[in-house]
Amino acid sequence: MANLSLTRVNQKLMQAKSLLQTVDEGTVTPVHLNAVLEGAAFHLICAYQHYLREIAETYGLKNIITLRSELDLINAFEAAKKYPAEAHELNDLRKDSSLWLSQLHNYYDSLWRVPVIADIQETANLISLVDADKTPLVEVNLDVIQGWQGDFTALVLRQRETSAEF
Repeated sequence: MANLSLTRVNQKLMQAKSLLQTVDEGTVTPVHLNAVLEGAAFHLICAYQHYLREIAETYGLKNIITLRSELDLINAFEAAKKYPAEAHELNDLRKDSSLWLSQLHNYYDSLWRVPVIADIQETANLISLVDADKTPLVEVNLDVIQGWQGDFTALVLRQRETSAEF
């Protein structure tokens, strides 16, 4: 049986790359640039979800449709009594906030967050404060997302090559 998720991973990675290549930061409007950055992040997150399933399909794991995170993948490997090297690498990348996978997920998650303002007091002459530590804003630009796309593609190619050897 063909690995159906492999095709979707390739497709989503290429869509992100194509989207990013159509933009020159110096000549587009801020709205257009923002749309491209968010769209590319969407394609990368979709590719990631399909990649979790691809790994599971490659190793013949069960219930792949329920996989939502690298921890789900690790649990599926352990249930099948197989060693999840790829899943552990993804988990390590996701846990370290200085690495691309964690940053990608944080950026994507930030797109869904509702801005929260601290309790507004009706007292005159007071300035409302927002706890910036609770809702970190992820600042990205074209170079950052292109880096994420390149790092993700390199990871997929390397892990595919490694798993093909076994």
